[in-house]
Amino acid sequence: MKAFKLCLAIGISAQLSSCGNPDNISEAERIAIAKEVQGRLDGYADAVKRKDLEWVQNFWSDEKDFVLAGDGELSTDYNSVIVKDYGDFFATMKEMSYLNWSNGEALVLNENTVSYATKFDWLAVMESGDTIKSRGSWLYLFRKSDGQWKVVHSAGTHIYN
Repeated sequence: MKAFKLCLAIGISAQLSSCGNPDNISEAERIAIAKEVQGRLDGYADAVKRKDLEWVQNFWSDEKDFVLAGDGELSTDYNSVIVKDYGDFFATMKEMSYLNWSNGEALVLNENTVSYATKFDWLAVMESGDTIKSRGSWLYLFRKSDGQWKVVHSAGTHIYN
């Protein structure tokens, strides 16, 4: 586990250090970019509530350097994590009662790269009648691709209640 955390920290640090100098961006540009990224997160929450798999898949980058580190697992396979796992979850989910973000902080690295850390809280009702409630924190590394903010790296942990 220590090796995983070390590798993840080194990978994120390398990605962030290659993103350019954030001092070249005005405060107004930083605020505008942070709002755009927050808008993407809000759109993601709405898409999950609607079970809009296409929108959710477009939220994540399907480029070769995609990485998702969640709940002690590390995946670089967009198709298995984003396409299959989200598809399976949406097929068995009756409704997402709520998905909320809080205490979000954007670090604008350059006009095309933003690191965003946030807390989340959600409740899903499954077709079986079971409920799943989760909270936790997540870190997203957004990169602008084809004029749209997409998550290329992310990491976090769910705490299930």
